[in-house]
Amino acid sequence: MRNLFVATLLLGTSLTMLQADAQEAKTASPNDTVAAPVTANDLYREMRIQAGQYAAQNRHQVLVGDFTCDDINDQIVGWVDRDNPEGPFFDVLMVTRLNGQLHSEFKQIPFAQSEQYALCIDDKTAPPVMSWQVNDPEYMRDVIGNGDLCNIAVRVDDFMCDAPQFFWSEKPGESGEHWMFFRN
Repeated sequence: MRNLFVATLLLGTSLTMLQADAQEAKTASPNDTVAAPVTANDLYREMRIQAGQYAAQNRHQVLVGDFTCDDINDQIVGWVDRDNPEGPFFDVLMVTRLNGQLHSEFKQIPFAQSEQYALCIDDKTAPPVMSWQVNDPEYMRDVIGNGDLCNIAVRVDDFMCDAPQFFWSEKPGESGEHWMFFRN
């Protein structure tokens, strides 16, 4: 009987707290809410949706940090995709929160092709390395050509040629994507 009383008391307290949280959420203005950082669960769910159920079984690299200049951590994952019938690719999935909602973009960077977008070599012993680089506003304006982009570059480097870089743009491009490609 005592256990029943304690369980009822705890349940009643929990329901009261949940009702208070729900009421607070109803009365909070949109500016009062802060977007949560991207979690590992968010990242792997988007990885499964964007690249298939087996993508996470590849050896992969994860970058965690604010890559969108909104003071909220994003997550970016990259891996070598050797299952693509069009040849090997370095796959990059960028996951962030856009207006409080989970947002992801998937990039497939080819190896050893004549495209500007491609990496130079597919070294089967080591994948390209992902990193980030913080740039000065003058560099963004004068070299990249767009001072409105977030100044943090996500780089994919095979150490054989100039590294492809991706910058976040609050305003999507013509294709609807927010991650903009740049290469020297």
